[in-house]
Amino acid sequence: MKRIIQTTLLCLLVTVSISSCKKTTQGLRPVVTGKSGEIVVIINDALYEGSVGDTLKAVLNDTQIGLPQDETLFDILQISHNEFSSMFKTHRSILDLRVSSKVKENKISVKNELYAKTQSFMKIEAKSNKEMIQLLSENKNKIIAYFHIGERERKIKVFKKNVVQEIFEKLKEKNNFTLSFPAGYTINKEEPDFLWVSKETPSTSQGMFIYTYDYISEDSFTKDEVIKKRNLLLQKFVPGPKEGSYMSTEMDFPISNRQFEFFGNYATETRGLWKVNGDFMGGPFVNITFLDQKNNRVVCMDSYVYYPNHDKRELLRELEAIMYSYTSIEKE
Repeated sequence: MKRIIQTTLLCLLVTVSISSCKKTTQGLRPVVTGKSGEIVVIINDALYEGSVGDTLKAVLNDTQIGLPQDETLFDILQISHNEFSSMFKTHRSILDLRVSSKVKENKISVKNELYAKTQSFMKIEAKSNKEMIQLLSENKNKIIAYFHIGERERKIKVFKKNVVQEIFEKLKEKNNFTLSFPAGYTINKEEPDFLWVSKETPSTSQGMFIYTYDYISEDSFTKDEVIKKRNLLLQKFVPGPKEGSYMSTEMDFPISNRQFEFFGNYATETRGLWKVNGDFMGGPFVNITFLDQKNNRVVCMDSYVYYPNHDKRELLRELEAIMYSYTSIEKE
C-alpha cells in the first residue's frame, strides 16, 4: 500500500513538473538576430528582379535625408520563400511579400514578435503584380514607419536596461524629464539650461545638446528660429579644436523641417549638417524642438554624429532612440 501511494505521488509530481515546464516555456521567444537597419525581405526571385522589386527597392532603399553621403533608409536581405528557414526566422525585421491569384484580399498585416522577442513582422498580400505595386506605393510611409519605429523601440528597451544614472538624475533634477543614455555617454558640459552629453571613441563622436528657453511665440518652431537659436548656443558653449573655432550649422546644405507631435507636445524635427567654423569637422544632426506647455518653455534635444568617411545612419538612429526615450516627470 505504501509503495502504491509513493508511486502515485511520484506520478503526480512528474505530471505537475511537465505541466509547469509547458507553462513556463510556452510563448517564450528567442532574441532577435541581424544588423540594425537590415530587413529580411521574403519574395520570389522573379518578382524581386521585376517591377515589383523595383517598387519595393524605391520604398526601402530611399535615401535617408540629412546625411552628408547617400545612405539608404534600410538594407535589404532578399530571400525566396523556400529559403525562409529557421536561421532567418529570428531576424529583427521581416517583410513577407506574396503575389497570387489565390489571395482573397489585397492587404497589409503586421505581427509583432511572431518568431522572436521585439521582432517586427509585416506581410503584404496581393492578387497581382499591379496590385502589389499599388499597395507598396500607396503605403510607403506606413511601411517605412513600421520598421523604423520597431528599430527605435528595440534600441530603447536595450538602453533602459543600462542607463547612465548620473545623466538620468541630472536631467530629472534640472529639466523634470529623463532620457535613457546607455553606457559610454558622459556629461561634457553643464550650464544653466544647457547640457552637453557625448560618447567618444578613437574614430567616432556622438553627442546631444539638451537646452531649454522661455516660450515667447509660435515663431520659436520655425526652421529659421530653430537654427538661429541653435547657432547662438553652439557658438557660446561648443568650441572647436582650434582657438576661436566653434560648432555651427552648415547653411549651404539642405535643411529639412517638419511638424509633428512628440509625446503629446507640439514639435518640429530639423535635420541637416553641422560644421565647425574655423576648422574642417562636420557631420549630420537631428534636432527635436517641442513645447512644454505646462512649464511655458521650449525644450530642444539636438543630436550630432562625427564619423568622417564612414556611414552614419545607425549612429544617428541611436541618438534618435535616446531622444524618444523621453519621459516627463511630474513635479510633486
